[in-house]
Amino acid sequence: MDYEQPPELPYVDRIEVAEAFADQIRLTHFDGYSVRLEFAVTRPHLTGRNQAESTLYPIARIALSPMAAVALNQQLTVLVSLLEKQGLLKRIAPSSGKTQ
Repeated sequence: MDYEQPPELPYVDRIEVAEAFADQIRLTHFDGYSVRLEFAVTRPHLTGRNQAESTLYPIARIALSPMAAVALNQQLTVLVSLLEKQGLLKRIAPSSGKTQ
């Protein structure tokens, strides 16, 4: 996909912006105007002696312009490639459906 690169804008860090931890992406959706992502976290809670159940909670919802979603994809592709080169991630070949 070819698109014109916008000019680089000055960046001002805002330390008051909260950071959120998520252990999964629960939802991705494109509504024709924006890409919507919902991040979630699994939190365990005790239900009895030596028993726990987990509940999934939304932690953040983000709406991106299509161009921002493309930029996110490009940056994640680079990051995953770097993690693979460092041996921190390994691709698993798709299953043939046959059991051995």
